[in-house]
Amino acid sequence: MFVRKWLGVILGLTLLASLIPVHPARAITHAELAAYWAPEIYQDTNATYGYKADYITNFDFDGDWRGNNNWDNLDVYPTPAYIYYSVTETETHYFIGYYFFHPRDDGPTTLDKHENDLEGVLVAVRKDGSLYGSFQLMETMAHGNWYQYTNDPNITTGLDNVDGGVLFSSSHPKVFVQANGQSPWGGHGVFAYDGSEAPGGDGIVYIYGGTAQVPVSGSGNYINVYNYALKSIDELWDRRNDIGDGRTFGRWGAFDGDNYNADAASAPWGWDDGDDGATFTGDNFADPAHMVDTHLNGLGNFAHVYAYNPYYTHKVSVESVTSRADRDPFGGKSDIYVKVTTNGDKYTDDRLWKYNNTAIGIRRYVNWGYDDATDGFQYSSAYHTRFLAKPPGSTITIEVLDSDIDGDDSMGSLSVTPAIGQTQTWTDAYTFSGQAQVTATVSAIR
Repeated sequence: MFVRKWLGVILGLTLLASLIPVHPARAITHAELAAYWAPEIYQDTNATYGYKADYITNFDFDGDWRGNNNWDNLDVYPTPAYIYYSVTETETHYFIGYYFFHPRDDGPTTLDKHENDLEGVLVAVRKDGSLYGSFQLMETMAHGNWYQYTNDPNITTGLDNVDGGVLFSSSHPKVFVQANGQSPWGGHGVFAYDGSEAPGGDGIVYIYGGTAQVPVSGSGNYINVYNYALKSIDELWDRRNDIGDGRTFGRWGAFDGDNYNADAASAPWGWDDGDDGATFTGDNFADPAHMVDTHLNGLGNFAHVYAYNPYYTHKVSVESVTSRADRDPFGGKSDIYVKVTTNGDKYTDDRLWKYNNTAIGIRRYVNWGYDDATDGFQYSSAYHTRFLAKPPGSTITIEVLDSDIDGDDSMGSLSVTPAIGQTQTWTDAYTFSGQAQVTATVSAIR
């Protein structure tokens, strides 16, 4: 009787539980996500140029948004430990950027020295159904070069190399930041930390702690540990058009700086690695899915459609191209590809998509990495859109070319200078020369 009674209670509770709606796990905020994966930083320090020049801080540590007084003000104001962060997400991944600002980059030669410095890390986290996702890979920026690190054996070299693995402290990847005086490249380059002692015997450790501590000593072999706080990169991104002498930026994507090499430090939307395949200026910031998928292979299910991305200004989609002329020597069929440029910067070329020997009048659908792309098939999913970070009033040009060994022949182009909020759509539009037709869309978002 007793057993039967309790069985009835259990069955009743089970039935009641089945009637209660099941809510999915709470949504993670981007700030929480950035805090969870925030790196542990092994900052090398160099007494020769002053420990303080190696401390990480916020751009407005001196109370203003001028870039050309930070070198001198470093000696006057404290340097609370802040790191900037950004988050974008696709259907399959989060891309979390961490940006380390130093007011001064000093060194033994004039070429090493410049006011302001910003290097950083891009962490790719797979959406696996858990609250914070799972770490997949990390890319670090050092002196205009990207370095790739992963512990996943399925991820392999793409158009750039896998440079090593990642050490962790709980959920926090460990990174190493160079000190001032790293001639001939300058200081503060970021790499994966390999567990080594501090070069020269002096270095400090920054850990995420929610508070921005001010370092009191840069000496010792990583024995001094300080907390840092996170700041949204929006503080800088929202000032991207504050350009001019005595302003935040001296030119688009470069901080205003007067000491030694003027305006030498780039913002994240001005970063580029000239030797990493078909990925271009600012892709790490405006189109990180494209950059990561260009650099590496074996990423698994990897989408390029963004669920959240506030860090691009222009969107360019090239759907199809139709040849209207045989431009190969002696009348051979054209080997067509598309080059997208804006303000002199290139964002697509024959490495991304090309179609050899295309007959006149046959529509060819564009997908990056497909058909006869010079770099071959390299992308995890088909897409034909690029996201750019460019200043207002930028002119976007889509040019069709015939690829030839002895020099490429232009088959004409289409150009637009969209105002913010404007979209230009071309449907089978003829290029100015009439030698090709293009279906494409260009939008200026912000």
